[in-house]
Amino acid sequence: MKMMKKTLSAACVVCLTAIIAAGCSSADSGKEASGTSKPSEKPVTFNMFFNYGIPEFPADGGEAKPKILAQMEKAGLKNMDYKVSLLSGEEYKTKLNLMISSGQMPDYFGVDSTQMSQFISQGLLMPLDDLLKKAPHLMKYIPQDRWDGVKVDGKIYAIPQGTRTESFNSPNTAGLLIRQDWLDNLGLKQPTTLDELHDVLKAFTFNDPDKNGKNDTYGLGGNKTSTFDTIFGAYGLGFSTFNINTPSSIFWTQKDGKIVKSFVTPEAKKALATLQQWYKEGIIDPELFVMEQKQEESRIVNSKIGAYEWDAFQLSRAGSGVNGSLMKTNPSANLVMLNRIKGPDGKKGWPEVSPASGGALRAISAKAQDPERLIQLLDWSVSEDANGGVNLLTYGEENVDFTLDQTKNLIVQKTNTGDLYKKGFSNPVRFVQVTDRRWADEYVKQGLDIASKDTIANALWTTVPAELDYPDLEKKLWSEYFVKIVTGAWSIDKFDEFVQKYYQQGGQKIEQQANEIWQKSKK
Repeated sequence: MKMMKKTLSAACVVCLTAIIAAGCSSADSGKEASGTSKPSEKPVTFNMFFNYGIPEFPADGGEAKPKILAQMEKAGLKNMDYKVSLLSGEEYKTKLNLMISSGQMPDYFGVDSTQMSQFISQGLLMPLDDLLKKAPHLMKYIPQDRWDGVKVDGKIYAIPQGTRTESFNSPNTAGLLIRQDWLDNLGLKQPTTLDELHDVLKAFTFNDPDKNGKNDTYGLGGNKTSTFDTIFGAYGLGFSTFNINTPSSIFWTQKDGKIVKSFVTPEAKKALATLQQWYKEGIIDPELFVMEQKQEESRIVNSKIGAYEWDAFQLSRAGSGVNGSLMKTNPSANLVMLNRIKGPDGKKGWPEVSPASGGALRAISAKAQDPERLIQLLDWSVSEDANGGVNLLTYGEENVDFTLDQTKNLIVQKTNTGDLYKKGFSNPVRFVQVTDRRWADEYVKQGLDIASKDTIANALWTTVPAELDYPDLEKKLWSEYFVKIVTGAWSIDKFDEFVQKYYQQGGQKIEQQANEIWQKSKK
C-alpha cells in the first residue's frame, strides 16, 4: 500500500507540472473535474452482522452470491462484495460486544434502540445524514417519521425498517380479531363502540354462540402478555407496542405541553375501570393472566373464545397458523378483523409500531470501510429499477423461485423460505428490511388494510438512561397493579397509588430525561 501511494503521488506531481492550467484529476484525489466526489472502485468486502437465527444460511453466501454480485455489477456496483454473519438473541449481543472490544467491529450491523443509544454515546456509530442524500430509494421507502425515530441530537444514526406504499404493507398489522360466524349465529352486527363491543362479548359468553348447547365460551381471550390495545386505544392512548410473545414498553403521550408515560394518565385509569368491570362480569377469559401463548392458541382452535388481539396474518385461509388449525377443526369458522373501536369520547386507535420493530434497525460503524459505496449497496438493495436488487434478494430468481403477476400485484413463491435460506437468498441478504407483502392472500390483505388505519403515535422512541436504571417500574410495578386492578383484587382507586409510587421510585427522573430529549427533537 505504501508503494501504491508513492506511485500515485509521483504521478500527480508530473500531472501538475505538465498541465497546471487544466488541473490534475487523479484517482488518489477522488475528485472529478466538476469537483464532485467519485467513489473508489477498488475491491471491498463489507462485513455485515445481523440478529437472525438462520442456521440454513451458508457462511460463504451460497449459490445465490454470484447471482447477486452479477446483478450488482449490472447496476454499476463494481468490485463490491459482502460477507454476512448471523447469530440470534443474547448470543448476538455478546458477540457484537466482543467484536467491538477487539477492534473488529462490522461495517454494518443490527442494533436495538438501547444499543443504538449506548453506541452513539461511545462514538461507535456513523451519522448518516450526508450519506442518505445519495440514497434516493432508501428515502422513498422509509417514511419520514421512522427517520425521526432514529435521530439523536438532530442526526440520523440508523436505518429503520422501510415499507412499500400499498396499505397492506403498513408497519401496523395487529388488531381485534372476531368470530364473524358467531356474530351471524346470534344475529349481531360488528361492534364499533366500546358499549357495542361489551354487548357482543357478553353474548359470546352467555348466549351459546357456537350452538353446541354448552356454557363453554368466553367473549375476550388473550394470554399473560396481552396489552388490551383495543381498550386503551378507545380512550385515545397508544399504550404499548403489540407483541404476541413478550411485554412491550409503555408509550409516551403528550399532556399539557410535555410527555408522560401513558400509564400515569387519567385515561389509563378509565381503561382499567372498563377492563375491571368486564372481568367482573365474566366476559374476559378468567385464566388469561396466567396463560401462555400456546394455551391461548388452544382456546382459539377449539372455539372457546370469540375475540382476541392478534395480527392479520392469522386471517389466512392457506392452512397455516392458528386460523389454519381453526379452519381444520371447524370449517364453518369465519375470522375477521374489526375496525378500531370507539370510546365514550369518540376516540379510537392502535399504537404505532416501533421503527426498530422486527430487529430491523441497522447502523453503520464509525470506522466502516468506504461508507459512500456501502450506502450505494444498501440503496440498490431496495431498488425496483431494471437491475435493482429488492426482488432478487427477497424472493430469489424470478420464474425459478417466484413469479410476479404485475396486474394483480401478486408474488407467488415457488421455493419455500427454508430452501431460499439454503441458497443464500431472503432475510439474511435483505440488507435493509422493507415490508413487502405482495404474497399475502386476499383475507390477510383485508385485515392489513384495517390495521394500517387509525394509528396512535408514540411521542418518543428513544430509551432514556433512567429507564435502564429503573427497569422494574414497568416490568414489575406496573404489571402488578395492572393485573390486580383488572382482576378486581384491588379497587380502581389503587391506580392513584401506582402513579405516586412510579414517580417516587424513579419515574420522575425518567420523565425529566425524556422531556429534555423530546424538547430537543422539536427544534
